Amino acid sequence: MATKKDKDKKDISKHKNKNMIFGNFVIYIITIFEEIFKFGKADADRITQSSGLPTRLHQQLRKLGEKYGEKAVDAEFIAEEFGITTKEAKKIEKESLQDFFDVYGFIPKGNQKSFKPKKK
Repeated sequence: MATKKDKDKKDISKHKNKNMIFGNFVIYIITIFEEIFKFGKADADRITQSSGLPTRLHQQLRKLGEKYGEKAVDAEFIAEEFGITTKEAKKIEKESLQDFFDVYGFIPKGNQKSFKPKKK
């Protein structure tokens, strides 16, 4: 059983769901037919062997590939961040989305439910 002393150590966990967990993250953009569909973040330590991609991204590409065709779906890393908290990774993802919104004036389809931009 973990003691208070154990909890004071840098919190590194298998999953990165808690905001204060430290880990390695990638921020990515998914495109469909060369149009930006979604910005996202993924745990860079959980890799799917068959693709070499972070598991979260691999799963999203597989699902979108089934719907739109594998050749229509692509992704690119826009940031690789190591030794940061989940909260910091979320902030980078949100800032990337805000920058996109500020330039293009719309939210990518895959982010419309979760992202609320700051209007200028």
